[in-house]
Amino acid sequence: MSTFTKKFITPGFGVGTAEKPHAAPYVRKSFDLDAAPEKASITVTGIGFYRLFINGCEITRGLLSPYISDPGRIIAFDRYDITRHLTAGENVIGIILGSGFRAPLVGNPRTLTSVSRGDVMCALVCDVDGAVFEADESFKAHPSPILMNDLRYGEHYDARLEKITEGWTRAGFDDSAWTPVRMADTPRGEQRLCKAPPIKLRHTLAPVKIWREDDAFIYDFGQNGAGLLCLHGSFPEGRRIAVEFAEYLMDGRFYNETITGGAPRTEEYPFGSQNYIYVCGGGEAHYKTSFTYQGFRYAKVHGITEDEAVPELFTFEVMSSQTRERGSFACSDEVLNAVQKMSREATHSNLFHIPTDCPHREKNGWTADAAVSAVHMLLNLECEDVLHEWMYSVCAAMAQDGAMQGCVPAAPELFYDAWNGPGWDAVIVEVPYRLMELRDDLSAARLAAPYMFRYVAYTLTRRNERGLVDFGLWDWMPPHDTVKAPRQLTDSLMCLDVSRKAALIYDRLGMSELSSFCLGVARRYRDAIRRHLIDTESCIAAGACQTSQSMAINMGVFNEDELPAAYAALRRFAEEVDHHVDCGVLGMRHIFRALSEGGGTEEVYRMITNPTAPSYADMVARGETTLAEDFNAIGERINSRNHHFLGDVSAWFIDTLCGIRVNPQMDVSLRVGMKSGSFPHFDGASRVDIIPHMPDALTHAEARHETPYGEVTVNLSRVREDWISVKVTVTGELHGRILPPEGYHFDGCGEYPLATGEYDAFMA
Repeated sequence: MSTFTKKFITPGFGVGTAEKPHAAPYVRKSFDLDAAPEKASITVTGIGFYRLFINGCEITRGLLSPYISDPGRIIAFDRYDITRHLTAGENVIGIILGSGFRAPLVGNPRTLTSVSRGDVMCALVCDVDGAVFEADESFKAHPSPILMNDLRYGEHYDARLEKITEGWTRAGFDDSAWTPVRMADTPRGEQRLCKAPPIKLRHTLAPVKIWREDDAFIYDFGQNGAGLLCLHGSFPEGRRIAVEFAEYLMDGRFYNETITGGAPRTEEYPFGSQNYIYVCGGGEAHYKTSFTYQGFRYAKVHGITEDEAVPELFTFEVMSSQTRERGSFACSDEVLNAVQKMSREATHSNLFHIPTDCPHREKNGWTADAAVSAVHMLLNLECEDVLHEWMYSVCAAMAQDGAMQGCVPAAPELFYDAWNGPGWDAVIVEVPYRLMELRDDLSAARLAAPYMFRYVAYTLTRRNERGLVDFGLWDWMPPHDTVKAPRQLTDSLMCLDVSRKAALIYDRLGMSELSSFCLGVARRYRDAIRRHLIDTESCIAAGACQTSQSMAINMGVFNEDELPAAYAALRRFAEEVDHHVDCGVLGMRHIFRALSEGGGTEEVYRMITNPTAPSYADMVARGETTLAEDFNAIGERINSRNHHFLGDVSAWFIDTLCGIRVNPQMDVSLRVGMKSGSFPHFDGASRVDIIPHMPDALTHAEARHETPYGEVTVNLSRVREDWISVKVTVTGELHGRILPPEGYHFDGCGEYPLATGEYDAFMA
């Protein structure tokens, strides 16, 4: 375990409460240099967050630095080259400290009494030409104008207080009235340099519409998203501007009851969560929050006049962890295009250091959300560093007996005995597995290796007398909140899947004994599921529903000779609900893929484009710009409108509809290994097969994906009813094969080797 420093300091201002918060501290130190340095660096952390200034210049790498973590487990540091910022004479280090996960004001009651909660702290190691100093009692602190800050509760800034500390980050400032800091106990967590990409600006939105509602003004930015609301105006001293946020209008009126998070409402902080309060200092005002961010489409602004409610007053800086686009999809159906965009925007909105569930009421790292989204995240975005860094926290959160925390990071008292379960815990294997599959990246697998074994062993302690598992959460958020898949089935299937994937990972890592153990466990789970939860005559899984059947198919529970009947049953389950979606988040990861593999691509297309709820097309029709948390229709219970865990449809567009299959042999190896007891070789992500499934209604579809070894673009065009042109462009060092779209054939051959070219496929 690396240790940068054991010296942590705290201003000692206390934690405060939602009713009586404490101001965010300014911390500063001045020091003299005889000459400008040749080389200087600073390694720094803030617990919770920090903003860093050197001689009046802010150099913080991104929003919410250094990271979101439980300091009892992981302490993230950032390192900066500050050579050019230092000069001969007096120099100043200035830090603002935010609450982060260290000093939350709202949340689960056990969060507010957690052993991980306490005064904010910071630590640093400054190296100037080999002369090193660390944080100590020579640093001084003072309350800042940030009177309240909390990742979920919001922020309160009083610009009138700026006069007291004007120039505090620069040389020559008189800090004689400031309070010396205190030394703090060194947190227990592993100290590590944060390798997650910083949270940065993606683009800026201006309001598309403004209107008056009661005594306030609604700003509509036209797009649900996550980032910072920025105020730009001129106001008299003492003017209080308060903003509340929403992603939904009910009957044309501002509605935010779904994203207030149950936080307390006080006279000072009336909005439940995402309080945004700015008190003007007089004259020009430019403000955006320092230690939180907002998730919204609509901003309801209190404290401005009709004349002041102009478009220029606010902009919306849309942000996320810095991730480059790696994949794309577009086609001739605008519903599918809208769903792709909604999925992409929801994913960006929920990549803020960790993969979160929503950007407003919770901002939580629920493990199932990341597990079911890993494929579409990696196919669309360069986000592996986000997942890598988060996996350190996931592994560190595992209990000694192997129990997983359902939400990471979280107070260590929470989510081990509720709000977890195999569908959530599967992240310990699923993220490393997908990084290995799509990126040939084994670093997360090596990190998770001891924890995967511990978890597989833990599931054995949770089995009942039939060898099945039944604890924790279920197929979350199905339409109309009716869970059809028995939890005993979904839990046992997830334990099967975790065990078999762990076995394949261990095989790839050369850990043969662990691989054999996990493979044996997987086979026993499969036998128990078949014995007790599968009707082998009808080839139907317990629950007789979309989730049960598709998960059982994709996890290899049916024998090969049973698959035709199993696929037929799944198609019936789609037809029985008039081709509506009838799955929760666990089933949605599997339903479209199972249908397509069984010849049901047309059924998938009908389910996506079904004009009535529950469907993706209904989300599009009602004006959503990000994926909702559920498929509920207008008039039913409203949940979050910005979740990513229904986004695997985007991966289906790329890897199934357009057919860009990265590392297809790995899935074959997994299935063969379950039968034979040993895993055959697979080439890895340098192998790409093109296996399209183009619905009849489409005239054009195009997808692109960058593998670690090169890029593949597939362009499908319907020349006429019985003729599809398959245009493939390949760069880099890739190999594989090109198959005709489902139901079509290439003249004269069954397939082509992967290469740039145009290939004509005719109806079989």
